[in-house]
Amino acid sequence: MINLEVKIPDTPGSLIELIKPISNNGGNVYGILHFHDRKTNNMIPVNISFELSESIQEVSLKKIKSELKERNIQIENIAYGIEKKLITVLLTGHVFDTDVMDTIKKLASKNISVLELQAKFTELEEVSNVKLKIEFPEEMSKNELIDTLREICDKKNLLLITS
Repeated sequence: MINLEVKIPDTPGSLIELIKPISNNGGNVYGILHFHDRKTNNMIPVNISFELSESIQEVSLKKIKSELKERNIQIENIAYGIEKKLITVLLTGHVFDTDVMDTIKKLASKNISVLELQAKFTELEEVSNVKLKIEFPEEMSKNELIDTLREICDKKNLLLITS
């Protein structure tokens, strides 16, 4: 993950001008925060987080920096964060009837975040399939995460499907 702090002009289209070089050079944007309340001399601080695959990171980052400077975007700081550890799983069973929020809270208590939940709602008495996109801590292995999920699913009589 790359976290880029910049200052952009407070004019229409400036945010797009920030995103284009990242996108054009293989970047996958994860989040953008812009701080209008900290505007100085018509420049707005913006933090943008994105990923570049390791194989192109060095070359692409040089191109991104060059293109941003050409577009009058001031680079304040570049930081390299920890790669996110993500997994997508499928829960099958009475997921809602067994309190899906409780499942999410149990995961959160172990510093595991559910980033996305996708489900097709059925009748309460019918089986549901729920897809979870999960981010887990760097220090936790994939097997430890799956063990945690299995423990929760076993107690709730849910089937866990992982990749």
